[in-house]
Order: sequence, then structure tokens, then C-alpha cells
Amino acid sequence: MAMDRHGVMAMDIHVHVTEEQREFLLNESARTGLPMAELVRRALDATYPLSPREQVRGLELSVGLWRRLDAAVTGRRLRRID
Repeated sequence: MAMDRHGVMAMDIHVHVTEEQREFLLNESARTGLPMAELVRRALDATYPLSPREQVRGLELSVGLWRRLDAAVTGRRLRRID
């Protein structure tokens, strides 16, 4: 473990990338002077912000119509005894 650019403890992970992705990262690293790991961290931060995601209140309703019920559903139906 090491400290990241914000002074926060950072952990190592391993990611498989395609040859094209690796070449892109190598070129960007040479162009910007930033390590490939920093480029990946920045891409993660931009794509998946750590701020809480907005939740929408409400209900979900699902309705369905069937011509014939299968045996499992028919067997679970309450039967009225007169």
C-alpha cells in the first residue's frame, strides 16, 4: 500500500487491458508525463464519481396477463371452499 496524490492510502489492483488500450496508455503517458496508473485513476474518477448517487422515490408496478396459468401458479392459488 502507498499514499495517493491526495494523501489517502492507496491499494494495488491488477487490471487486464487489451494491447490497444496498453498502447494508448503508453502514448498518453509519454505525451502528458503522467504515469499510466495516474491516467487510469483519473479515468476511474471521471467515470465513477465517489459522490452518493441520487435515488428516486416511488413505487414500481408490474402487471401481466396470461391465457393459461402454469401448474406451479395454479397450485399456489387460494381455493375457495363454499
